[in-house]
Amino acid sequence: MKKRITPVIAARVLIPLFLAIPAFAELPPEELSTKQTRLLDGETVISLQKNDDDSFDVSGSIYIHSIPETIWAIITDYDNLANTMPRLKKSRIIQDNGNIKIIEQTSKTGALFIKIKFSTRMKITETFPNTLSFHLISGDFETFNGSWVLTPHTEGTFVNWSARVKPDFSAPGFIIKAVQKRDLRKLLETVKKLSEADKAIVNPEREHKKTAALSKTENR
Repeated sequence: MKKRITPVIAARVLIPLFLAIPAFAELPPEELSTKQTRLLDGETVISLQKNDDDSFDVSGSIYIHSIPETIWAIITDYDNLANTMPRLKKSRIIQDNGNIKIIEQTSKTGALFIKIKFSTRMKITETFPNTLSFHLISGDFETFNGSWVLTPHTEGTFVNWSARVKPDFSAPGFIIKAVQKRDLRKLLETVKKLSEADKAIVNPEREHKKTAALSKTENR
């Protein structure tokens, strides 16, 4: 018997499935889509579609005035996400195999007078610094698979979070849609705020290579 509670799309979780693979090279102006033009104008674009099996395809996009490495550093700071991301109460790495990690997270959301707490265990696959995919291992969903995709453009980055989600509980459709759209919008705008405040953050590996290259040049 399914629990009657309200769902949420929490990112953190990454949260974080992206169904289209974009080019990671900078996009020339003539190739910008209508949606990307809206994003450059400052919009946060959220879409949600219910499928015949009661799952939902949810996606959200935003343009951030920061490089992918900065954004990447924020969304992959798994052990600290509960301190930075909305509605996330706990987040920790339980297994680290390089670019593949197992993450446990607990989130809390709700609508009206209903408050819901739920947990997930996710397999995260990282392709630095452009794609982070997540796949549900266990938790309070039947399906929760998706990805973050970061596409650089001029002095910023198009950021897309998308997933197919099927809660392991029932709730009125209008509540599910409202909560998912609200929480995803808040997630993306939080990542934008943190990333634009920390533009100086870069990936340590890239910074190390840059420093080594400069040192080699100076010693010639």
